[in-house]
Amino acid sequence: MSELVWNNILTVFYLTLWIATFVWYHYRHRYADGGSAIMITYIVYIVFTFFTLNNEMFNFMYKPLTIFPYIYLYLMLLLALSPTIFHHFHPVSGIEQPPTRLLKPYAIFIIFLTLTQLPDVLMNLEDGLVKMVTDVDAGLDSYNESLSDADDTGSGITNLFAIFFNACFDLTVFVAFYMLTMKEKNLYLIAGLFFSVAIGMLIPVMKGLRSPVISSALTLLVAYMLFLPYLKKKIKKIIHVAGFILFLVFSVPISAITFSRFGDYSEGVFGMLTWYAGQANVYFNNYALDAGGIRYGDRTVNLFKRAIFSDTPKNFVERRAKYSNLEIDDERFTTFVGDFCIDFGPIVAALIFLVFNLWVLYQIRARSDILKVHDALLIYFTQCICIQGGMYLFNYADAGNLKIIVMGLAYAYLYIHEILLKHFPLKSETEALKS
Repeated sequence: MSELVWNNILTVFYLTLWIATFVWYHYRHRYADGGSAIMITYIVYIVFTFFTLNNEMFNFMYKPLTIFPYIYLYLMLLLALSPTIFHHFHPVSGIEQPPTRLLKPYAIFIIFLTLTQLPDVLMNLEDGLVKMVTDVDAGLDSYNESLSDADDTGSGITNLFAIFFNACFDLTVFVAFYMLTMKEKNLYLIAGLFFSVAIGMLIPVMKGLRSPVISSALTLLVAYMLFLPYLKKKIKKIIHVAGFILFLVFSVPISAITFSRFGDYSEGVFGMLTWYAGQANVYFNNYALDAGGIRYGDRTVNLFKRAIFSDTPKNFVERRAKYSNLEIDDERFTTFVGDFCIDFGPIVAALIFLVFNLWVLYQIRARSDILKVHDALLIYFTQCICIQGGMYLFNYADAGNLKIIVMGLAYAYLYIHEILLKHFPLKSETEALKS
């Protein structure tokens, strides 16, 4: 049996696992949610894996596949999805209306941060976005310019407002969709939050970057799917129209960037796209469980390590130089599971996934028929990890650790606020109980 045939057989086996999981997931509870979207993306990535495995321009880059890495990857992804699966099999009748007034100040704060980014956006609009559509080389030039500063990344604080803006992006998406479920909606704040999201997606486009935009789009997808059961039909229709318009608006510059970067490659644009979307499964299978060493968390928990150890690499340039002995680095995609395996080794990575997801499952266990806000945030966070890193890497690594801090602070506030309300009910609630 040839190596190519064996690689295809193993990949068919891996694809079958996910198709069977998708069918099982919907067998008793036949409705779509964030888990549905995540599993579909995994299946699509495996299809692209077939393309890249059978493309003679790329298959020479891979080693023969083996079955155990695929089984390990499947189980780890399933473990990461366990909070979503639990929520799917334990549906609730509604979502908690906000017991806190923090949402309005947070929305105002995010809108303020967005306004601080507008001068740079408007200034670079013509040189970035417009030029990208009219000049075939503009996308590649913008991308190369963004990489030219990579050596200085992490060396210091250059734009505090931009740092806060980026760190709060995923939470902003969550809050924006959550506010759509509220009985009393502040349309101005909701519009402001979604405008902030649009600006957050526009900024990387002007720098010739596609991954942050795709990641943001996937984040919007899981947020929508999470809150879908609690949205009114009219709001759903508005979201569908807005989503379609957003897709059209961003597909033009993203396509321009893609053709600018890959148009001259002999493999062609489609060949390069299939390689990008399908490489993670193969590279994980080849290297993730034994990359010739580990990075000791220098990518996945980079910011936290830098706060303790001064010799921690500040950016990917320094990290790749430090771990040049490894057989693979973050220049190639290995999924977010692969990122943890390369950082800590497969055993420790499995323990991290097990402990974290068991803790999440314990926190979101059904206490009532109403989904608590802090529980929804935990489910959303795990879904973001799963969908953003399915074909890429751990998207909360490096400076993304700030997003973890923001999510953690938001969860802590909502959770503590819930406990305080139980012990010290609001006056109106007390009076209602007496009556």
